[in-house]
Amino acid sequence: MSDRNGGDLGPGFRALFLGVLASNTGDGIRLAALPLLALSLTDSPFLISLVTVAQYLPWLVFAPVGGALVDRWSRRRTILVTQAWRGLVMVALVLLVATDRAELWHLAVVAFVITVGEILVDPATVALVPNVVRDEQLERANSRIASAEILTNDVGGGPVGSTLFGFAPWLPFVVDAASYLGSVVPFRGLPRDPGRSDASGSLRSSATSVVTEAREGFGWLRRHPVLGPLTVAQVVYFFGLAASLSLFVVVVVDELGASEAAFGVLLAVGAVGALFGTTLAPRVAARGWTNAAIVGGVVVQGVTLAITPLAPVVAVAGVLWFLNGVPAGLSRPLVRGIQQRHTPNELLGRINVTTRIFTRGVIILGALVAGSTAAIVDVRAAFAVAGAAQLVSALMMWRALGRSAVTESA
Repeated sequence: MSDRNGGDLGPGFRALFLGVLASNTGDGIRLAALPLLALSLTDSPFLISLVTVAQYLPWLVFAPVGGALVDRWSRRRTILVTQAWRGLVMVALVLLVATDRAELWHLAVVAFVITVGEILVDPATVALVPNVVRDEQLERANSRIASAEILTNDVGGGPVGSTLFGFAPWLPFVVDAASYLGSVVPFRGLPRDPGRSDASGSLRSSATSVVTEAREGFGWLRRHPVLGPLTVAQVVYFFGLAASLSLFVVVVVDELGASEAAFGVLLAVGAVGALFGTTLAPRVAARGWTNAAIVGGVVVQGVTLAITPLAPVVAVAGVLWFLNGVPAGLSRPLVRGIQQRHTPNELLGRINVTTRIFTRGVIILGALVAGSTAAIVDVRAAFAVAGAAQLVSALMMWRALGRSAVTESA
């Protein structure tokens, strides 16, 4: 098996990688097609936004308990069962769309339920990586998984999803259903984890116990000398990142006068930069440059983010966005490796989910602050604030990661 698909990391990782690749292919297509379907059902921006709200709502109402369940249940069984019912949910949506019976509330329910599945599957895959590769292989394994996520979700998902929707509104959701159900085949090759209870047995346990376990995860992360401060630094980082998520389209279309198609191209350019960054992670880790690369990368992101609105032409904005994407892709597998090394495996699901709750939740606040700043002052001011936030987060990461070597040797 070639190095490209992860065969040299063993059959367990090959099963994990191929399953992630299949599942995320459908995710990227659905994320592009679902808003288009909502737009075809209503012209109300508020109602369309409710589909997005439904997509992120599980991170507030289900994620803490979901992380505890990932650590309690057999992770292999959790992935297999969840992917199967996610596929069936998408089959139901296909039937509704194909028979012209789909309504907006159907889309909201589907968005909510699929994200519930994401909260179970994604942390389970992250937690399984240390079980299928050796410690010195973590960055290589995380890099390949991150590459698959970026390639399918960010580079290919949007264009493919929108193109398929143009042929037939139900077609992208057929592909999504097939990706979930098809991912079960490689995921079945994951090693069994008999030390954990299966899903049906755990469901009989008390809800109080699950909540207690979720609180343990929060408390452990808060007290950890490296991951606690690093999570706080990531929250500041994602606060700044929210400006690019919410206002980059304004820079490209309004400030630079480019077309919507050009905006899509620039998003793809940034994703290609991130994809390139993931390939650098194993080499960086092998040379002992992990901490410097993470901190230096955030500095690069802060600077490029702040000066992007100053770009005189679209081509310059594209270069800046590529440079912004490289460290974003580089840091993803490196940070995951740090989290995996510092966290006991029985807590890894909860810690991964807890971190995402904070980092995803702050995006809402960051977007509101960026939008308000742009409305009161201008877009350049909003990006300057965002860049400054990321520079502050770089300092916080440097302080947090400085304790990493001490903790690992303790």
